[in-house]
Amino acid sequence: MAVAVILGGGKGTRFGDPLPKQFKVLGGKPIIQYTLEAFYSHPAIDEIIVTYPVEYRKEIAKITAPFSKKPIHLVAGGASRMETTMAALAAAGDRHVKILFHDAVRPFVSHDIISDSLVALDRHQAVDVVIPTADTIVSLNEAQDHLLSIPKRSLLRRGQTPQGFWGDSLAAAYRAIDPEILDRFSDDCGVFLYQNPDADIGVVTGDDKNIKITTPIDFFLAEQILYSGQAASRSVVSEEKSQKSVVLFGASSGLGAAAAKAMEAKCWQVFAASRSTGVDICDPEQVNGFFKEVASQTSEIDAVAVFSGVLKTGKITEMSREEIRQMIDVNLIGSLNVALASFPYLKKSSGHLLMVSSSSYFRGRANSAVYSSSKAAVVNLTQALSEEWAEDNIAVSCIAPRRANTPMRRKAFPHENPAICLDPDIVSQQVIAMLEHPQTGLIKHIY
Repeated sequence: MAVAVILGGGKGTRFGDPLPKQFKVLGGKPIIQYTLEAFYSHPAIDEIIVTYPVEYRKEIAKITAPFSKKPIHLVAGGASRMETTMAALAAAGDRHVKILFHDAVRPFVSHDIISDSLVALDRHQAVDVVIPTADTIVSLNEAQDHLLSIPKRSLLRRGQTPQGFWGDSLAAAYRAIDPEILDRFSDDCGVFLYQNPDADIGVVTGDDKNIKITTPIDFFLAEQILYSGQAASRSVVSEEKSQKSVVLFGASSGLGAAAAKAMEAKCWQVFAASRSTGVDICDPEQVNGFFKEVASQTSEIDAVAVFSGVLKTGKITEMSREEIRQMIDVNLIGSLNVALASFPYLKKSSGHLLMVSSSSYFRGRANSAVYSSSKAAVVNLTQALSEEWAEDNIAVSCIAPRRANTPMRRKAFPHENPAICLDPDIVSQQVIAMLEHPQTGLIKHIY
């Protein structure tokens, strides 16, 4: 059994806001809700304990109320970080179960980190999540006005969370420690190691995106991570298959043709569709009809990829209404049509919907206003569907390659040097890697 403890009992005084930072809204949701969703949606987490500032009971109850399929216990936090841990341990009971303690204000923890931490507890007494430090770390004297030493950077790591323990072992460490010295510690591994100097504490590699939102600049960085689509995403539970059945739209040329070729080289079954084969993604009936045709030929559809796209350049005031409408229809409406038609098939297979955006989605560019904005909408669609379809165990992701050497690109920019453009085969390998290890909500930038 595995229990997750979300440590949200602090007041967040360093943030400089009267509202505790875990309740601050990030991208439309309280920060702590992202954290809760990450652990709640992980299939190996059986139970969750959420700690909160004692005067915020109503707020945390409202946030956790929709999550009813797993036991969630609300526990008032203590006056310090360590007291909050002890309150959570008391709620968990003295059980020999795996317990992961995670900061409520690290909203982008990935399922991979959670899984790796749980697995590592099978080999170690405790586990810490760490990442290398790019900065030189210096050691100061007690007065903090002189440098004493510069430790070897290659042996140093920055600690993140979760930190993992066997519940009864950590509870024993807290019972045995002198309460008078608890303020020396800032984390649970510190307490555990102090009481068990020879303890075997393993390490799990963390992620630079698993940031802790402590100051306003951290919040700004979190917004950029979220809006760029680079937030850590959760994996979906899917049956490992050496061969997959993939429906691929836009397979006649460019990135779609390269992806289809790479998939077939892996002996995947590819059902290719494009306007040249009589399937226009702007026409919902044609899209639905194609899915029915594919379903009659294969038992399951494991993945659907949408490569169809139209790029026309020029000032928007000089474009015809037909040109504008075509770009919106193909680049956005077409993706919506495919998504709607694919849903029942991907729900059956716990499959993966992969869409294609462009690096221009992040910043609209002159002479590409309609194309850039429609590709930005595809990113938003990916993020929204990844949340809507999470309970159906469907992964929804998106690639955002930089300019690639494709017929569409060469037609739009006839004087551009193809040597500076991305090789479609590189994109294909990234696509295959994403379909082999499905994650949801991921916007993969390919450079």
